[in-house]
Order: sequence, then structure tokens, then C-alpha cells
Amino acid sequence: MNPPPDDINDRLQQLELENLRLKAELEVRKAAAQASSKTVRKLVAESSTRLMIGKGLKSGFRQLLDELPDGKVSKDTIAEIMTQTIWRITRIGTFAILMAVAPLLILIVQTGILNRQNDKLDTQNGLIGKQNQRLDQQINLEEGNRRSSLVFFMSNIMDKLDIELRSNPKRSLSDPLIGRIVSLSQSMRPYRYLENDSLTPRQLSPERGQLLFMLVNSDLDKATYDKIYARANFNYADLREANFSKAYLRGAQLSNSSFSQANFNYADLQGADLSNAWLEKANFRNTLMSGINLSSANLRESRMENIVMLEGNLSHADLRQIYLEGDFSGTNLENVKLQNASLVDVNLEGCYFQSLGWIDSLKFLDVKGLRYVRDIYFPNLEVRKKGFVMDSVYALRLDPKSPLAQMQSCNLAVEAIVESNPRVKELQQTARKNGYALSLYAAKNPFGMEDLGIAKDTAWLYRLSADQMDVASTVIWVQFNPVQQTLWELFPEEGRAAMKMAFDKKLLKKLGDGCDE
Repeated sequence: MNPPPDDINDRLQQLELENLRLKAELEVRKAAAQASSKTVRKLVAESSTRLMIGKGLKSGFRQLLDELPDGKVSKDTIAEIMTQTIWRITRIGTFAILMAVAPLLILIVQTGILNRQNDKLDTQNGLIGKQNQRLDQQINLEEGNRRSSLVFFMSNIMDKLDIELRSNPKRSLSDPLIGRIVSLSQSMRPYRYLENDSLTPRQLSPERGQLLFMLVNSDLDKATYDKIYARANFNYADLREANFSKAYLRGAQLSNSSFSQANFNYADLQGADLSNAWLEKANFRNTLMSGINLSSANLRESRMENIVMLEGNLSHADLRQIYLEGDFSGTNLENVKLQNASLVDVNLEGCYFQSLGWIDSLKFLDVKGLRYVRDIYFPNLEVRKKGFVMDSVYALRLDPKSPLAQMQSCNLAVEAIVESNPRVKELQQTARKNGYALSLYAAKNPFGMEDLGIAKDTAWLYRLSADQMDVASTVIWVQFNPVQQTLWELFPEEGRAAMKMAFDKKLLKKLGDGCDE
């Protein structure tokens, strides 16, 4: 049922009235919003003006504008404007400084945080480094343990060696056993192992050193040693402080090995390869070293007394603070380091090098006996042929007319006379049996050698000692008078009279005419 028309008209009128009321209310709200916006803009403008110009400066300018039409601007107005201007500039400058410093402060704080972060990273890196170090140690120790297991095989081989030697008075080994020894030496490869809570700086093989030391002390015949050394690999062996006295090591492969403070007295090292080996403070007395390869070896503070090194190789070797005495004929001396070395009664005939600059540089070093060497030898340019290669070198040649060459000849003749005495022979033989050596060291002679501590006298004075640097090790003092041709034993500390000594008279024929100076 539809509503009546009067009700519909009434409803429409009410809606129109409601619409007019809402429009009126909307207009009122718009007007209020515009008024509020103007108020905010006015407040912002006033605040900005007050901030940038300031209330006092604004009042000063207003007062100035009021006084200008009358032409009577007071001093107080000008002072107020200037004061307010300066104050405003100061405030703005201070604000600007604060605004400029704020980023700097932020950067400082940020830098501090970054530094702390870097410290944490450094600590973390240090811990990672230690962890890597421990991992490296663990890896090397595992490798060392694996290779140490070869010691059991070495024990088996040594048992076989003992069985063969029991039934073989010639002390020789069978070829199969030699082959097993050679194979074992190849298997014992070098590695870094833990020493004093850190890995060794160089790769070494203690097992190879142990194998070599056991073979040397097995007293095999030389033919067996030659077969083993021709094929076995003992490079990188760790044999520090080992005693190789009287050992047979001819032709052994020992490069890059460590022989610090080792004893090679009376050993046979002819043709051995000791290149890049560490031999600091090692002892070589009456050692056979012809054809040895000591290139780039570290022989610092070692001692070589009465050795024979014919045509050896000392190129680039470190001989600082070394004591040298013996025959080095034909040895390669290219770029040898000789700072603070002592050259005592050395034969350098035919020793060669490629640059005269090297031998000229020696005069700036503290080398004892250098004057003795330079006065005896002169460098002679020679051409040498090795296979199909021609090489120009400077070889040291003895000047037979030099006074020091004559002195060298006389020294050899007099030392032979002294060593022919039965008492001297007996003392030297007894020392050898006890594992050490006695040598003659000159204290005086008719020529004198000031840089070697040898005084000039009319006779030769020697001391028979175990060490050139240790006078307390002297067994006897011996004097040879070249004019009277007599040999005497002296007792300087006891104050006793000299005792005449016997010697081989035939050796007097080797004394030259100038040996009595």
C-alpha cells in the first residue's frame, strides 16, 4: 500500500531543510579552518621573524621608522639597533657553529663505535689466526704421526741388518736389504713438527736423521755405504748436535739438513751434498771434504781445522765468524760471506770467483788473516771449461816471491818437525782415542802475524792444544830454533828449565834459506 502524497511532500521538505543546515555547518567549519591556518602561518612567520630578527631588533626598527619622518633619530634607537644586530649575529653564528659541530660529534661517536668494532674484529681475527695455527699444527702433527709410523719399518730393517752382520765379518749388506733402506729413506719425507709449542720454521725429517745416524754407527764396509749413499735420500735430515766423528759420509745427499753444533772431526765428507744445510757452530777437524758441495750453507761460527777441501763449492755460503785452517785449493768462493772470520794457515791456491768486487770488499770487513792472504795470492783472470760451457773466473795464484809465501812454506816445514817428536805423536794419538784432537797453534815465529795474534821472534813457538781459542787446553809448549836447529819443550807456568826434544833430522832439509830470518 503506497503512502499518501502529503506524507511524501513533508518528507522531501525535511530533507531539503536538513541539506541546507549541513551546508551552513560546512561553510562555518571551512571558515574556521581558514582562520586557523592563517593563525598558524602568522605564528610561524612571527616565530621565524623573532628567531632570525628577534623581538628587540624588530622593536628597534619600528621605533626607527617612527622617528624617521620627524628627522629626529635618537642615539638610543641606533644603539639599540646595533646592539640587537650584533647580538642576533652572535646567536645565529653560535647556532651555525652548533649545527656544524653536530655532524662532527656524530662522526666522532661513529668513529669510536667503528674503532671498537675494529678492535672486536682484530680480536676475532687473532682468535681465527690462532685457530688456523692450531689447525696447521694439527695437520702437521697428523702428518708427522703418519710418517713416524715408518719407524716401525725402520726397526724391522735394523733387525734384518743385525742378522746379516752377525754372519758377515766383512760388514757388508745384501742388495735387497740395501734396496729396502733406500726405499725407506725416500718414504721419510720432511715435515714441520711441534717444538716448544710452535711448529719448526723449516721442514725437516727426524726419521731420516735417525736412519742415517743408525747406519753410520753400524760400522758397515765402505762399499755398502757407497751403494746406500748413491741412491738413498737423506736431504732435510734433522741431526742437530749429532756426533759424526770418524763417520763415513762420502757422497751422501744431505742438502737442506740441520747439523747445528754437530761434530764432524776426522769424518769423510768427500763429494757429499750439503748445499743449503745448517751447520752453524759445527766442528770440522782433520776432516776430508774434497769435492763437497756447501753452496748457500750456513756455517756461521763453525770451526774448520786442518781440513782438506780440494775443489769444493762454498759459493754464497755464510762463513761469518768462522775459523778456517787447511787446504782449500780449487774451491769456489763466489760471494762467500766472511765478516769477522779468521783465516789461519789456509791454502787458497786455485780458489776462484767471478768478480773482483767481492775480494776488494773484504778489506772493509774484520777478517783476521786477510793481509796474509792478500800478500800471498793475486787474482788471475782465467777461462775454465765445464762440459760445453766456457766461463771466465778469477783464480787465486800463489806469488812464490812474496815473503808470506816463504813464511807459509817455513811454517809447514817447522810443524812437520814438531810433529815428528815421539812425545807429540803420543799425545795426539791418545787424544784421538779419547774422541778429540790436539793441534799446533803458533804463538811466535820469525815473520809475525799481528792480525792473527802471532808475535815476531827469532824462533817458532807453538802450543799443542785442543782449541785455538782456549789457551787453558794447552798440553805442552814447544819451541824450534832455526839457527841452532833444536827443539825444546817449555814450561812457562811452572818456571822449570826448557827440556830438549828429539825430532826427525831429515826434515831439516825442507827448511828454506829464509826460514831463520
